[in-house]
Amino acid sequence: MFGTSQAKSAALALIKLRDDYHNPPKAERGLDPIFYGYVTAAHPKTKITRQHHVKFYKSNKPSRIDFRFGGTNPTLLELAVRPTNGQQQLCGPQNRSELIKLSKTSRVKRRILLLVDLKEKPIEKSSLKPTYDPLHAGPGKRERHSVTVVYVHRELTYSFNWKPYKKGAARIRSK
Repeated sequence: MFGTSQAKSAALALIKLRDDYHNPPKAERGLDPIFYGYVTAAHPKTKITRQHHVKFYKSNKPSRIDFRFGGTNPTLLELAVRPTNGQQQLCGPQNRSELIKLSKTSRVKRRILLLVDLKEKPIEKSSLKPTYDPLHAGPGKRERHSVTVVYVHRELTYSFNWKPYKKGAARIRSK
């Protein structure tokens, strides 16, 4: 089963593999295939699907989850990358749609939002976690599930649990 420790190991390997390139990929689009190649080689007995389609209640078109690991009780993983020259793309509001997608899926063992930081200096947990705390899933008829947020930088890794329901939290809407 693909879990938090495997996600951290895969992200650290991704950072290391990226360093081997003369002109390394700078964004998620370029790193996604490298990540997929690594996890399929590291976990050959696990069925791994990229861009897994998920249909939500009353939605006309399916959403896509970056990776699905496993068979009948899978792990879903969304990948988010902060490039070396990019803006703050790992904070909660920037990843709200990924959190909502992951939290709405049912019949899943684990839901992981993997944050890969390529910047020179890492983001401390005390700075990043508060950006996720006020976010919540909002109203809806379906149950929402918690998501494990995993942060990986070459010098620092940590994880925390994001809960989709908050008492007294301000509702933050996507634009």
